Amino acid sequence: MGLSKLDPRTKLAWYVLMIYFSLISGTVVQLCLVLLAGIMASLILTGSLKQYKVVILILLFLGLQILVVQLIFCREGVLIYQWGILKIYSEALPLAITGLLKASIIVFASMQFFTSASPQEFTLMLMKFKIPYRFAMLVGLSVRFLPLMKAEYISIIDSQRTRGLRMESAWDNLKGIFPTFLPFLYRSVRRATETALAMELRGYGRTKTRTFTSNIALKPYDTVLISAMLVVIIISLTSKVLPLI
Repeated sequence: MGLSKLDPRTKLAWYVLMIYFSLISGTVVQLCLVLLAGIMASLILTGSLKQYKVVILILLFLGLQILVVQLIFCREGVLIYQWGILKIYSEALPLAITGLLKASIIVFASMQFFTSASPQEFTLMLMKFKIPYRFAMLVGLSVRFLPLMKAEYISIIDSQRTRGLRMESAWDNLKGIFPTFLPFLYRSVRRATETALAMELRGYGRTKTRTFTSNIALKPYDTVLISAMLVVIIISLTSKVLPLI
């Protein structure tokens, strides 16, 4: 059973399950198990993790930021080092690792969910949740526009380079944000206006219902998977709430 055969509502349930456990898990071991479960699910359903290479670099940079913040501001545990006003406590590193693992699970699950379904599947899923198609279509349209906007921004950078804008180092990239972002913002607004006008001229939204070239329906294995994930969440919530009662 491939990832493409699963209903988008099943993928949404898995996404909610991953986010839930990333938030309630408090130990490094628990978070590692949740992250490992997400990685194993991707390997089983897709057979590859190549699409997550960029995410690893982003998470390394994010982890460095979390570590620096914890080393400076953490005041839990035993004082192990002091240099002037800088005080480093024993709980700084464990808290940084925990924060990085939580962020890794959330980023990994988000990318797993948003890259596993097509824009039309997102639209159909929202319509199954009784959201009017006028609003449900906006999600699918936004997803379709992401690669177009990426290509648009790359073309703007290339155009600015031909005009003499230096984009060689990280500092050059920071300085180049304004001369590249403002044209990008203008093109984005223009493209959105043209799209809205084209949809209005074609009678978009004049009727309450519309037809699609495909449809989604829960298969028996989708129902089993969603039910199992809901049971896991309910059991976990019950175990958390009962001791408080």
